[in-house]
Amino acid sequence: MDSIFTSTIRRFIYLVLVAFAACVLWRLFCHQEGYWLVWAVLLCSLVTQGDSFRQRLINIIITGLAAAFVVFGAGCIRDLPLLPGLYILIVTAVCVYISQQHAEYFLQAFIVNLFAVLASAMPASFADNAARLFFISAGMAVALVFQIIFYPYFIRDELRSYVIITLRSLERLNREIFSCFLDAEYSDNIYLYERRIHNAKNRYMQSINRLRDITGLVESRSSQGAVIIYQNILQTLDLLYDNMLDYSQLRRRVSDFTTLSLCSRELSEISQEIEKSIAGVAAHFANKKYYPGMDMLSRGIGRLESNYYNVLQVASREPLPFLFFMDSLQAFGKTMEVLFSIKWPSTEHYS
Repeated sequence: MDSIFTSTIRRFIYLVLVAFAACVLWRLFCHQEGYWLVWAVLLCSLVTQGDSFRQRLINIIITGLAAAFVVFGAGCIRDLPLLPGLYILIVTAVCVYISQQHAEYFLQAFIVNLFAVLASAMPASFADNAARLFFISAGMAVALVFQIIFYPYFIRDELRSYVIITLRSLERLNREIFSCFLDAEYSDNIYLYERRIHNAKNRYMQSINRLRDITGLVESRSSQGAVIIYQNILQTLDLLYDNMLDYSQLRRRVSDFTTLSLCSRELSEISQEIEKSIAGVAAHFANKKYYPGMDMLSRGIGRLESNYYNVLQVASREPLPFLFFMDSLQAFGKTMEVLFSIKWPSTEHYS
């Protein structure tokens, strides 16, 4: 079964269990403010930020306590003139500022702000207000328990998912690189195309950095064999990125871009085969039955080489960059073969 689909099913089961536990506890307490427990459990269970188990638990605790105290504060000033509106304004401003400065904490800020608004819209007595504080804290505790149970599975799912996300970022980078070779308007809009390549590079760096963080977490709970496999995957992905940057230099080494039109058919074929090979590796790591070989890419490079000796070597002002380009493509193909040869560790490798 597709690992991404399995990951989705597991997270769906997690949310169902969380919702069921929240509803059961609500019925057990039989309190008119018990619905705050359900809200707290469901919303705190969505908090998954944190590059370690400890950080994730701290994030949930801070979110739950902040939500509980802003709700309690909103109830304490409900009878004072103008203060409830000013209170909501301050809480909203603080939450917006946090989400602007630290986008990764947007969900936590949204939860705190949402609870403050709901508490202001539903005035209650001091006793009920204290009950809200208790139920939100209890909901946070329930979310913590489920995070403790499911955390190892979530990290493993994220590891495989980010390998695939990183491969897709490389696929996009390849597409942007070859657009510089194939689009006739590149020489007139260099900034636009270079900006796209820059954005694609940033996407790769973000995904590979996140993948390194997750790999570090999983390695502490994996066998030595699995650790070696994860390190090989990281090193090979970095090597693929280096290969791409190497063959992308053709756009800088060729001064006459009309020369590229002489081999546009071969370049287009190579670009398509590279995308197919990257998609094949992603399917390989997702346990899909899709294993395209590198023969078609090798044939495309061979046709470009034939074009070089028959046409480009004579027609191009600078034939040498095409030799460097083909050498980089061949190195890319060999690196892809290494990725195809790596088998994802089975679940029994996890401790």
